[in-house]
Amino acid sequence: MSMNEADTRCHLIDPVLRGKGPGRTDYLLCVQVGDAPKPMPVAVLEAKKEAEDPLKGMQQARGYADTLRFDVKYVFSTNGHRYGEYDRFTEMINGPTQFCDFPSHPDLTARYCKDTGIDLTRPESAMLFQADSAAWSQSRYYQDAAIRASFEKILLVRQAGKPPRVLLTLATGAGKTIIATNLLWRLSQAGQLPKPALFLCDRDELREQAYTKLKAAFGDNARIVRTERGGNAAANARIHIATYQTLGLDDEEGFASFLTEHYGEDAFSVIIIDECHRSAWGRWSEVLRRNPSAIHIGLTATPRKLEESDKATKEDQEITANNRQYFGEPVYEYTLIQAQEDGYLAACEIVKHKASIDSATFTKQEILAAGVRDIKTGKLLTEEDLTKDEYTGKDFDDELFIELRTPKMCADLFDLLCENGGPEQKVIIFCTREIHADRVAQHMNNLYVRWCKERGHTPKDHYAFKCMGGANNGADMIEPKRGSGERAFIACTVDLLEAGVDIERLNAVVFFRYLQSPIKFYQMVGRGTRIHEETQKYKFWLYDYTDVTSLFGTDFITKPPRPGGDGRGDGGDTGGGDEGGDGPHVAEMRGQYVVVYEDLLLKMGEKNSDGGQFFTPREVIRAMVHTVDPRLGQTVYDPCCGTGGFLAIAYEHINRQLGAQARSTDIDTLKHDTFFCREKENLVFPIALANLVLHGIDQPKRRRLPTTCWKRTTHRSARRTRRPGIWKHRRRPSMPRCLI
Repeated sequence: MSMNEADTRCHLIDPVLRGKGPGRTDYLLCVQVGDAPKPMPVAVLEAKKEAEDPLKGMQQARGYADTLRFDVKYVFSTNGHRYGEYDRFTEMINGPTQFCDFPSHPDLTARYCKDTGIDLTRPESAMLFQADSAAWSQSRYYQDAAIRASFEKILLVRQAGKPPRVLLTLATGAGKTIIATNLLWRLSQAGQLPKPALFLCDRDELREQAYTKLKAAFGDNARIVRTERGGNAAANARIHIATYQTLGLDDEEGFASFLTEHYGEDAFSVIIIDECHRSAWGRWSEVLRRNPSAIHIGLTATPRKLEESDKATKEDQEITANNRQYFGEPVYEYTLIQAQEDGYLAACEIVKHKASIDSATFTKQEILAAGVRDIKTGKLLTEEDLTKDEYTGKDFDDELFIELRTPKMCADLFDLLCENGGPEQKVIIFCTREIHADRVAQHMNNLYVRWCKERGHTPKDHYAFKCMGGANNGADMIEPKRGSGERAFIACTVDLLEAGVDIERLNAVVFFRYLQSPIKFYQMVGRGTRIHEETQKYKFWLYDYTDVTSLFGTDFITKPPRPGGDGRGDGGDTGGGDEGGDGPHVAEMRGQYVVVYEDLLLKMGEKNSDGGQFFTPREVIRAMVHTVDPRLGQTVYDPCCGTGGFLAIAYEHINRQLGAQARSTDIDTLKHDTFFCREKENLVFPIALANLVLHGIDQPKRRRLPTTCWKRTTHRSARRTRRPGIWKHRRRPSMPRCLI
């Protein structure tokens, strides 16, 4: 009787591996040099059932993926008797070979050295065999792989006499700061940190988070760079943590005051640049130029390659090109879909809604004719105040505010929150500009207060708030939003929270803002990907009101199209940012009809030239019924009734007119002699029937008559044109009562 996989491992594979020498770690095969603290993985061994072909499933694509995922050079597969292998260097599959001939530890070590070109006998190679810090000793497999991949490049580049430049690409929430901490720790333990290391970021929040993790490993040897008693507070530390602003690298004159005053040339052994896609290529790159001999390591969540897309901004393309040109290709990449499949990051559920007005285009003349006013001063705007000839959805709530758009979108979002867990969730809403964030916070607060009053609840403090930076502008609410379950629920921001703020309990990310930059979009979505065990948060919601999920890459677990961008000027992102006093005028336009409904329905309505089914949004139906205003004694005919939505709403409309004291004869007339329809699709007919029963028409006649059978009567008819929401009254013979 042949053995299963577990028995094959126990009785056939393990004894052979033990005889080959030290270094096996649960089939992650390792090599070890001397008495080094930790062995180094170089191969993966996959166990098969005894009766299976050892090469089963051994494909080039799979083998290549495994070598990248674990940063190993070889993949082996065995059934306990024979084995096959995939070689990352030759990209060839070899075997099967007798398992007794499996390479020994010395053979595997020599093969690794020959194939990689790394001399493991050199002292600096000790970095490959160091353990993690005690503070972060439970590192994940990909974190260890990222560090080893970095060290391999550092060793190879140094052997070639060049300064090392390393790029690591990992999904937001994958623990890049922990990787940086353990990387520096291993370098220090290997004696490869003769001068201080610098961890460089561009935001105070990132600096504080990095300090917390680095201090846990290095203690007082990790210090924040700041002025203290006229000197540098981190002067005697091994690890210096700074923002570009602290070093004076954001000076308009390009003079890095603090950097040049307190640090000489080549002052650092290692410089780690956090969020390097966002920070390294302006005046701030001065710190890199002043330390050319240091190891430069860039950390980013930006994918290695952005898919070719007209939506990718010129800025994004330049940033990606700059990263590759300076650092080279990433030595290790860990994507969002990998992290979600591994269970390290929360999965994403997407809900796409859209405001009907966003499909409209307004000319400058139409806007002026509407008598638009400046949203801040209330003054009428002139032609000179409007900077564009046409304004589209991407301009709404940025340069042109539509009076009802924000309230309707907020109401729709609040309903979604109530449906999916309740309104008291941790949410970030990305807005277009500061005044938009103010309005969104106002409407969300009003909706919440109304919801509480209807239920007799006491509203909790700071339900929705603007978060734009500065203690008096919402930044002081970040900490309670992160930690408290009793306040600070809805953060309305432009881009302050787009990166670097870890809010593990965040339940939803909302886009009221149009984007074009994939890089910025990845950062924003990443706010929701962290798992929070305490609240059992393993999934987050993404509410998309501006079609930003069309920018999603195919690597994401839910696969709508691809990611979007920020929104300024030439292919940037829409978003006016903060409210400067002398900026362009922001117009407010009143009197426009706005409804919010599922994006799929909007797209169906926009396909004017296509045939097939069209299901009108419920809010549009209500508006049409209100306009037609049918009454008892009239008949209502829907020539393409679909699921019966128009008839059901019309029934409710007339029933409300009759009131609670309606006579039984009136109810009978309403149910049996008022509504007429026709539906071509047989599959839709039972859905319509059920819909009418659920809406109170509980005695529908279930017969279908031939369409040639006409009944002469005058009725009120509403004909749907190509433009949803436009109905015409006409007199024509009624069709047979197919449903009622």
